[in-house]
Amino acid sequence: MIIFFSLGKPVWFDSGAGYPIAGEVIDVTRSRISIKSLLNGKTFVFGIDETARVVSRIPLPPEGVNDMITMSDLSEASILWNIKVRYDNRQFYTYIGSILVAVNPYHMYHEMYSTNYVQKYENALVLNALPAHIFATASLAHSKMFTDKINQCVVISGESGGGKTQSTKLIMNYLASVNPGKNKLITEQILEASPLLESFGNAKTVRNDNSSRFGKYIEIYYSQKSIVGAKLSDFLLEKSRIVTHSIDERNYHVFYELLEGFDTEEKRKYGLTIPEKYFYLNQGASMAIASKSDAHDFQSLLTAMKILNFTKNEQETIFKILAAILHLGNIYFSRTIDDANHDLIQISSKTEIEWCSHLLGLNDQGLLQKLTHKVTEARDERLLSPFNLEQALDSRDAIAKALYSTLFSWLVARINQIVRVNNSVDNSIAILDIFGFENFSTNSFEQLCINYANEALQFHFNRHVFKLEQEEYAKEKLAWKKIDFSDNTDCLDLIGKKPNGILQILDDESNFPKATDQSFLHKCHRLHESNRLYGKPRLLKTTFSIRHYAGDVEYDVRGFLDKNRDLLRSDVIDLFSSSRNEILANMFRDIRDVYESHRGFHFKTGRFITMKAKTPTVSAKFSDSLSHLIDTMTRCQPTFIRCIKPNNDKTPNKLELSVVLEQLRNTGMLETVRIRKLGFPRRYLFEQFAKRYRCLITNSFDNSDSKEITIHILNNLPTKFTLKYQIGITKIFMRESLEYHLEKERSYLLNKAATTIQRTIKGYIQRKNFEKQRHAILILQKQYRRWIDKKK
Repeated sequence: MIIFFSLGKPVWFDSGAGYPIAGEVIDVTRSRISIKSLLNGKTFVFGIDETARVVSRIPLPPEGVNDMITMSDLSEASILWNIKVRYDNRQFYTYIGSILVAVNPYHMYHEMYSTNYVQKYENALVLNALPAHIFATASLAHSKMFTDKINQCVVISGESGGGKTQSTKLIMNYLASVNPGKNKLITEQILEASPLLESFGNAKTVRNDNSSRFGKYIEIYYSQKSIVGAKLSDFLLEKSRIVTHSIDERNYHVFYELLEGFDTEEKRKYGLTIPEKYFYLNQGASMAIASKSDAHDFQSLLTAMKILNFTKNEQETIFKILAAILHLGNIYFSRTIDDANHDLIQISSKTEIEWCSHLLGLNDQGLLQKLTHKVTEARDERLLSPFNLEQALDSRDAIAKALYSTLFSWLVARINQIVRVNNSVDNSIAILDIFGFENFSTNSFEQLCINYANEALQFHFNRHVFKLEQEEYAKEKLAWKKIDFSDNTDCLDLIGKKPNGILQILDDESNFPKATDQSFLHKCHRLHESNRLYGKPRLLKTTFSIRHYAGDVEYDVRGFLDKNRDLLRSDVIDLFSSSRNEILANMFRDIRDVYESHRGFHFKTGRFITMKAKTPTVSAKFSDSLSHLIDTMTRCQPTFIRCIKPNNDKTPNKLELSVVLEQLRNTGMLETVRIRKLGFPRRYLFEQFAKRYRCLITNSFDNSDSKEITIHILNNLPTKFTLKYQIGITKIFMRESLEYHLEKERSYLLNKAATTIQRTIKGYIQRKNFEKQRHAILILQKQYRRWIDKKK
């Protein structure tokens, strides 16, 4: 193999770092090959038995390739290196066909998103006409909506820290700039919904200072080419963050913005102080974010509420609920033992109870009772039983989560009410900003739902990319059979298919009063132990694992049932429904109506009305929402944006190849390559092919037509390559094995030709030197003889 590697030859090589590196051959002997890395200039030496770690490379242009579909080499190494080359040149966007890869620079280059850039990309119908940019993707979707009369959907996905939230805002800003609508207030209100929900739905995590802790789907409606309204759908708000978060993380932004934005008088009004004093805020020991001004963002929040026409009473209710949640977190209990040796609890922070009751418009004793006692409902009466310390803390946290999640749902509904469509609609552009695939040291119910959503979107992505591949084959009139490719249907079935999917088992167990997390786990083991995608631990652990498209993830089932049920006690709902604050009361009355329709009894009397359907669980509601989302997206023409995090430490303008490669694999970019490799991934225009391989023609062929030259070359190949290519209308489609054969033959002929040229030139030079020396000798002889003759 070494004889094929000549000096200066561009190659990919495996340095052992886990990713391919570009290099050039600088020395070749019979026993080894030396390669200089283009990454850091180091020299790597490979022995004769290690040459499998070195493969030929087609060099990239200095600035990289705008659309990687145009590259002849569409390997993992080429995709990764092209992204690096472009990133180093401050080109943060790259295409793979119609798919936009967006690498987060961790720095806002405002000049790249100015009005000039909006005008530059407006009405761009061809992606490659200009350098890759998120505005070009938005412009293409926008133009296709009008020209094709088809609803569009922009799917934005990627890991936390990849820039999904920022990408969503950039697309919305672009759409608002090119078609503001006749009613500019509606457009402005749609834009202002983003910072409002960002405050309430985003938080600092160890991976991202502004991580979205919920999924959102925004539909922007058009009529007569103008924006006329919008609709927002939210998915799976992370409720656990309201009451607990890890070290170096924060609760939702809005709490810190509230405390930094309020002046002394406002803080006194709500009984508030600094963030460090609140248990729900200080667990992560991270009160501030260097790149974020909470005081400034609070003013932006107030501006958004004003533009969205939130009344003064609504704003005050929002602040009261937020303040009450902080006071709730500071309620603590002490354990006592009564005469009968029973564990009892006492409230050790009555001031916080008084503040909560005041802010929420509740009776002090009513709230105190809900925190310390459980109500058992019978047909004709309610029985009170005291909590132990652990149950009381759980009750406190459950109330806090219910308050915040109810407020969040109300905010989404209120925004939808404000920006709703009041007239007929022609078409729409939807933007999906979904949480990325997650795999932590400990994964729970939330991660299972998130990863299930990513599996569904990955299936949607594969189906779409596969369709585009077939469309190109059809366009080029290839003889084509259906491509069989590895999809993730089996994993989707394992998690969600009825009747034995994991989420279905969880729902069944959630409706049995005596079921436990352990009984749920045992049932999963029994039904899925033989499934190749399901993993049962060897030791007695409370875990199971699933082989996702992005890798194996182990889930800890502790808390699964409680999180899935997520039932707020009827007496607590009843308490908040009777609040003196009418806005808060209405929030919980709506919840009470839903619960009543499912549970089959009246809250106030406790009497059963009739047998009703079981209350939907969190997973059931999420699965229904996800199914509806995929159905909606299927009816739209999709555009995919894959957001890439360049490094793990959030450093500006620094790209780590290992970090990017892992995401390319997890987000399905490399799956696109694999799908293409099942067909004919090597493709050349006839002109390109004829120019590169015309040297293989050995017989007389007098024809200048590129297609005829291509056909002639292919017809003279060995018969084993007959099925390795297909001829289209404008391109030749090949498999890698044929390209390797052609490259090998071309290399042999070029080397042979080079040797012939060298031999001829060397012979010519030697002959010229000989003639010159012979001529000189003859002259010397002539002169010498003349001299001798004169002497005589």
